[in-house]
Amino acid sequence: MLATKTIAALATRRIPGSAIRFKHTVPDLPYDYNELEPVISAKIMQLHHDKHHAAYVAGLNAAEEKLAEAQHRNDLAGQ
Repeated sequence: MLATKTIAALATRRIPGSAIRFKHTVPDLPYDYNELEPVISAKIMQLHHDKHHAAYVAGLNAAEEKLAEAQHRNDLAGQ
């Protein structure tokens, strides 16, 4: 199990000095959405994980893509 998590973590990171860039992904939760009830509802957990967290990850991927394009053009001023 640990090896699988380690491989998954490495696959989502950019390898410094290489042209290979993997996109980040939303990791699976190690528990069910309803396991925190009654403190946090399953519906709230699912919304937070599947929508909010996914939006942050998508934003990170978009920002890294823009950075890579700017580096390729040698235009880090962001114009």
